[in-house]
Amino acid sequence: MCGIFCEICLSNKKSTMDAQVKKRIKNRGPDRSNLLEIALSNDMKAFFYAAVLWMQGPELTPQPVETEQGVLLYNGDIFDETWPSNISDTLVIKDKLHDKSKTLSEEYVIQQFKSFKGPFAIIYFDKINNKIYFMRDRIGRSTLLFHHSENSIIIGNVLGRNYNCVEVPATHIQMLNLNTNTIKVYPWNENELKTEEYLIEDWLEQLKMQQSLPDDEFHFEYIEEQFKENDEIIKLITSTAASTQCKLSAMKILIEDDLVKKTVLKVTELLEKSIKLRLQKQPNRCKTCLNIQGYCNHCTVGILFSGGLDCTILAVLADKYLPREQSIDLINVAFKKDEKSTFEVPDRLTGKQSLQELQKLCPTRDWIFREINVSREEQEKYQEDIIGDLVYPRETILDESLGTALWFAARGQDCLHNVSTSRVLLIGSGADELFGGYTRHRNAFKRKGWQGLNKELLLDWKRISFRNLARDNRVICDHGRQPRMPYLDEDFTNYILQLKPWLRCFPSEDLGIGIGDKLMLRLVALNLGLNEAVILPKRALQFGSRIANKKEKGSDISKTFRNKNIKI
Repeated sequence: MCGIFCEICLSNKKSTMDAQVKKRIKNRGPDRSNLLEIALSNDMKAFFYAAVLWMQGPELTPQPVETEQGVLLYNGDIFDETWPSNISDTLVIKDKLHDKSKTLSEEYVIQQFKSFKGPFAIIYFDKINNKIYFMRDRIGRSTLLFHHSENSIIIGNVLGRNYNCVEVPATHIQMLNLNTNTIKVYPWNENELKTEEYLIEDWLEQLKMQQSLPDDEFHFEYIEEQFKENDEIIKLITSTAASTQCKLSAMKILIEDDLVKKTVLKVTELLEKSIKLRLQKQPNRCKTCLNIQGYCNHCTVGILFSGGLDCTILAVLADKYLPREQSIDLINVAFKKDEKSTFEVPDRLTGKQSLQELQKLCPTRDWIFREINVSREEQEKYQEDIIGDLVYPRETILDESLGTALWFAARGQDCLHNVSTSRVLLIGSGADELFGGYTRHRNAFKRKGWQGLNKELLLDWKRISFRNLARDNRVICDHGRQPRMPYLDEDFTNYILQLKPWLRCFPSEDLGIGIGDKLMLRLVALNLGLNEAVILPKRALQFGSRIANKKEKGSDISKTFRNKNIKI
């Protein structure tokens, strides 16, 4: 990931980007940074700042990228096998945005953006028509924030508590017309041509209302599907659950069914392809060897590793596609609340257990289990100084807790003060939403059966870009590492979303926790040779790492934000 920042100064003033924001942007792209200033009409100026983390192509491509038609700021990864592999994706995007007719119509630009596949945030200034396009990808895996004041408009990956800003929604491509001071939004759905246009103030007001809604007030259009309650797979799973007490034995019976086996193999194939793409699209050099010619046999890839089902699957498949000489970091974070407690938190114990299983299954790989131990004092110091700015504009105790756990994990500094040399981090985002890993899925099934579960799964998918992806991107990228999320690959998610709900999870009381939740993913793990991780129950990061204080309500505003003073 790179860091991108654009400011339109409306009254010919200097950029308001302060040293703190510049540092945060540069942390995301430590390999090269540049600033471009352009004089616009009506006494306006535009400032484009980019910091690059080199990840694709044979050499680094500096940004901003300027042509006679426009200026491109690009933060992301294109994972598309139809694109050339011997050139930076930044340069491919630049070429695709070049309109030979020299008109650069909105329709042309929008169609190009809609063809992009992968996690990204883009800001593109159309010089010809004085328009700025800005967006997050359709799943929302990257971050982009928007700030508007009397004197300027700012769009960037990270801004901080001094800026009254909102997260740019991933539901649309936004186009800001600098001539009319309006924003037009284009839905990502290729079949949906309806556009809407707003004054900037009205667009912002609508977003602030939307982003302040609690999860249970998120609404979407749901069309009920007709499910056959006597489906053969439902009967098979129900009868197996009733007759088999052992969880592992039950899964071994289920995987022998032809349809189940076929689905398991397809899910595995798509997930493996996703991981392969995300491991091969990189320079394959560690932080230390990035500027050294020749082969690097150090660790280039780490995995945020609680020892749970999702991350252990990622580890098994990553072993297939990285050079045998390179170690893989398994990064495991734990928090200590007081002097009486220890760092042997639930995720630490599970992590060590799954490490042993990985060592048996993949014995030729050097697995480095990095124990990230965080004291109360260190936690509070960095929350106040840094993490608060990265989490913002999210403000709750839960946001801060999860953001803190991910920030320390991504820092990669273990209890021996050794720091991971990895530049790519694999994370399991999306697995719980796609495969029914939350208690709410079990409750929805209990209340309204398959129809209720299906709606809950779709609700999770519809709101995934609003909940935590942007926040997680901001905190992880602060360490100049690239988060990659194999479970959120477009081909993979498209296949999972069309499966019947009982082929994704089966959260009945008979199956119980540790088998019915994320059932399909457990069967994938079993088919890969895992026997212990497949029956581990889902555990939330804030509880597994022991950062959460159970006396506090996660939806309350964090103390880090209670007295914030917005200056801009």
